[in-house]
Amino acid sequence: MFRRSTIMILLLILGLYTVSLAQSTPTGLWSLGVANDSFFNQDRGYTSGLDLAFTPNSAAYTISLGQDIFTPETRSTLQPPHGEHPYAAWLYVKGEHRYSIIPTLLITSSLSLGTTGQRAQGKEVQDFAHQVLDFNEYSGWDSQVSNRWGWVACVKGQWLLPLIEFDKVGVDLITHVQGRGGNIHIDGEAGATVRLGYHLPQLEAQKTTPSTNSLYVTVTGSRKIVDKNILLEGVNNGDYHVKPERGVNTLICGIHWLHGAYQVDLDFHFPEKEFKGQDYTNSYGILRLSYWY
Repeated sequence: MFRRSTIMILLLILGLYTVSLAQSTPTGLWSLGVANDSFFNQDRGYTSGLDLAFTPNSAAYTISLGQDIFTPETRSTLQPPHGEHPYAAWLYVKGEHRYSIIPTLLITSSLSLGTTGQRAQGKEVQDFAHQVLDFNEYSGWDSQVSNRWGWVACVKGQWLLPLIEFDKVGVDLITHVQGRGGNIHIDGEAGATVRLGYHLPQLEAQKTTPSTNSLYVTVTGSRKIVDKNILLEGVNNGDYHVKPERGVNTLICGIHWLHGAYQVDLDFHFPEKEFKGQDYTNSYGILRLSYWY
């Protein structure tokens, strides 16, 4: 009896220790990204984006589910007026893998699989959001870019160059080159990011709970060369479409905060005009909330 009770107590202690260990060691990083042009009191172009991502602890890969929604500025017509963005939506799943060649050089490859058109549920999601927020609904979703099962492969290289470091406050430069191919997007991009702040994080292939807290700001400049963008050009000749600009410059300003298991990233995007005859530029913000759980 004593032996059985001792064994039961030891098993109970082991079980409690295991639960405690599981709670103190997160399974991974959960991340919710919300993009919207309402940061600038607009409702046009890339008007909304949403994605949920998960990265297992100490893993070099991330999986995510996301949706992007594009609309013109004029909401009351059955088809966008000349000079405004087509109605379009892109619903996708994405897998991403990171590989660190050296501590300052990171290669990221990804594959997105999804659909455009009515299957992407852009109208339904926007109508629901506008009903909740008491906004007017758009009338032209019947003219949206048609259905297409799509794929996008991407390879991105990032190189970190430390510039200044003084008492945990530093300045560095991250240059990047990226190429995308598939039946939705074909383009290439190059740019550079200046980071200034406290405890600047390193480029890491494997994501783990940060050991230090960080607070820093970023300024990024990039240029994209576009060969194909189905969300502008349409799937077939019957789609309302516009002709993409072949070269687009973008300025991005951001602030980033990491504290223990919590991470907040806020970036504001200021792209140039992205298609021929575009009436207005389309600025938007991306807020990303992340938590190790």
